[in-house]
Amino acid sequence: MSAGYELRGDVAIVTFDRPDRYNAIDGDLSRSVVGHLTRAGHEARALVLTGAGKAFCSGADLSGFAEEYEEGSPDLARHLEEEFHPVVHAVSDCPVPVVAAINGVAAGAGMGIALGCDLRIMAESAYFTSAFTAIGLVPDSGSTWLLPRHIGLSLALEMALTNRRMSSAEALQRGLCTAVTPDGESLAKAVEYAEGLAELPTDALVSTRRLIRGATHTNFAEGLAAEKREQGRLGRTPAHAEGVAAFLEKRKPDFKQF
Repeated sequence: MSAGYELRGDVAIVTFDRPDRYNAIDGDLSRSVVGHLTRAGHEARALVLTGAGKAFCSGADLSGFAEEYEEGSPDLARHLEEEFHPVVHAVSDCPVPVVAAINGVAAGAGMGIALGCDLRIMAESAYFTSAFTAIGLVPDSGSTWLLPRHIGLSLALEMALTNRRMSSAEALQRGLCTAVTPDGESLAKAVEYAEGLAELPTDALVSTRRLIRGATHTNFAEGLAAEKREQGRLGRTPAHAEGVAAFLEKRKPDFKQF
């Protein structure tokens, strides 16, 4: 099955829709998700990414590699390049903010994809797990880059080496998610957050994402220079003019006109 797509006002909802396989990614699902994310970038102001059924995304569908394993071994590098990296890039570089509604397990590549979203809302029973070393592999889909930046080197190593589950409660405590909801309510809460983001200037939000992520591997002077470049550009945009006018006139700004 492919991914689902729904537009609710200014918020697009993209759903991993292979519940019988815990939303494990194959070529069809990858292409569908990337297509929907691209579409959302053109017609929405914010996006929610979630999963159907009991899982957010369980990573790779190893059963789809059965024939390749029988013949020797699959070309995992090729599968990453063709099926997983397009999803990771589409999420990370989405031209609108992305909120993950993590309704169930986010394992393997599913964890990496969730970490690439801007905000994460988790259902109470949802959890993260790396799962890679248990089958003789290294974490992929951005996990080795993103996980230590979210939770620090030591804890990232523990999770990646032992494959232990991080519960929603611990994820909230560690700052890995924004909120925890009762089961079945993560999507509604994520849409609520996305609607709030949709009220703000998209350009400023995406530029803020880019600066903060870039700051994790630049020095202070480079960070200041990057801020100056973006601020100079955004200061000349209609959205900034509207924001200042609304502030001076003591009214709510209307950024959706831009």
